Amino acid sequence: MSVVAATPCGVVSENQMFSRPPIVPKVAADITVPLTDKPSVTMLLGQATGLRYSDPDSLALRLGTAILGRGFTGRLMGTVRDKEGLTYNIGANMGDDSVADGVWEISASFAPALLNKGVESTRREVAKWWKDGVTEQELAVRKQGVIGSYDVGLSTTLGLAETILVNTQRGYDLAWLEGYPKALKALTREQVNAAIKAHINPNTMVLVQAGSVALSGK
Repeated sequence: MSVVAATPCGVVSENQMFSRPPIVPKVAADITVPLTDKPSVTMLLGQATGLRYSDPDSLALRLGTAILGRGFTGRLMGTVRDKEGLTYNIGANMGDDSVADGVWEISASFAPALLNKGVESTRREVAKWWKDGVTEQELAVRKQGVIGSYDVGLSTTLGLAETILVNTQRGYDLAWLEGYPKALKALTREQVNAAIKAHINPNTMVLVQAGSVALSGK
């Protein structure tokens, strides 16, 4: 089956749609969207990665990102929420990369009075993660957690079927069901930290703030 799409520039094929060069911003940007009568401010901080899921550095960067901000054991929750009390929810994620170059982003919600401190704390943790990388202990613990969650997901027929579907979309065959945890286990600290440095740039990220915030961000 051939897929085509109409664009302002004409008709393009599926291969043309998904083989275009990645658009990775070279300059930081701040976007503020004031919304009246909102109790909080949603913050997104991120960038394009230039990576698809099947690219060589993608798995290493995903694992490093999980260490930074996946769940209650991530650095962001441990610092921005638990130690500093600036938010109830914050996390980092990679996505939208199954068939095209994806995104890397941090999402959080802050009370208006804590927004500036929250953004500063988030940027500080990202900069530290980027500069110093992850530790061997963090890597070992996160591998165990990710693989454990993956195994639990495969324990139901629905979970298994959904995983096979997503893997197919990403260009993998059935062997990836067993290959994925093996690939995770094989990742080294050096590979993860190199991927972070190669594909993430804290100085050119886009910051979006929407909610009870003035246009100046104050």
